[in-house]
Amino acid sequence: MKKIIILICIFLLTGCSDYVEINDLALISGIAIDYEDNLYKLTTQIIENDKESKVVVLNTASSSIDEAMSEISKLSNKELFISHLKVLILSERLIKSNKNYYDYFLRSSKSKMNFYTYVASDDEISDIFKIYSDKNSSSIYLDKMMDFNQNIFSSSTPLRFIDMIHDKYEYGINIAYPTITIKENNNEKTLYLSNLISFNNDLDKLVLNENNSIFYNILTNNSERTTLNIPCDKDSFTIEIQDIKTNFNFKNNTFTINTKSLGKLKEYNCKYNLNKTNAIDKLNDLTNQYIKKNINDLISKMKNNNNDLIGIGNYIYKHNKDYFDFKNKNWDNNLKNIYIETNSNTKINSSGEIRK
Repeated sequence: MKKIIILICIFLLTGCSDYVEINDLALISGIAIDYEDNLYKLTTQIIENDKESKVVVLNTASSSIDEAMSEISKLSNKELFISHLKVLILSERLIKSNKNYYDYFLRSSKSKMNFYTYVASDDEISDIFKIYSDKNSSSIYLDKMMDFNQNIFSSSTPLRFIDMIHDKYEYGINIAYPTITIKENNNEKTLYLSNLISFNNDLDKLVLNENNSIFYNILTNNSERTTLNIPCDKDSFTIEIQDIKTNFNFKNNTFTINTKSLGKLKEYNCKYNLNKTNAIDKLNDLTNQYIKKNINDLISKMKNNNNDLIGIGNYIYKHNKDYFDFKNKNWDNNLKNIYIETNSNTKINSSGEIRK
């Protein structure tokens, strides 16, 4: 009994040394990092908790990210809290500088490392967080925008910081970054989630168009569902594909890509009579030809740019570590020499109310 009383007394006498009032905290919801003239240029979006929450955007520059964050703390007169971080935006200039900007987030005990990562142009990065600063948090808006895109369009892909770091240290894969831009609509600036970009080991940039980005997501199993507009003679039909599964195989010096999905007919302008069973067979053939063509277009683009963003080399390395000398980073050139076979098995299982 005496021991219990002593323990209770010790607990009551011992305060929480790192306790901070919530009003003394600056909750960082977004950080944008640029690098120029040997300085890290930070733009931070902060939710301040005084009598009522408000969104504040602060800028600073320093020779290290840690020093820049300390300056942000002084400017806000609050202790920074990065566990609330939703968005990290990197400039193209920062990525091409090959600076170790990520070390700060890896070493911080308060970093959860599950926030989304984007790339913005050098000209726009300092203005991204200013777009909704008078209404709402741009970083929270971006968070919702990515979820919406993934569920509906699949023209971009979520890149969490921890996954980016994982890919950065893997052999035979280049990171695919979602991009964010500023667009003007009805004389009002808005944030726009654009397509994917990637940088090879020589830091040369590869820009994907919308179709490339959609099929990147299909090949990497990052697509919940997406819509494809497919030519048929002089017209077209539109299907929504879902339950998408892609797998790789490497055997006898051939890399095989197999993708499978189900399709729902959304819009139909072709001449084939859907009341006849061979019409659906024809649409299935056209769909699979279209998918194979777009996968092969993306593969050609990757080979021409020495950029393995879908991780062909990584798959080969994990299944046959002696096949290429990855440690000497020779994989980029070897990508061109790999024979790649593509198979698509998509079946339209619903035509809805379309009966013509």
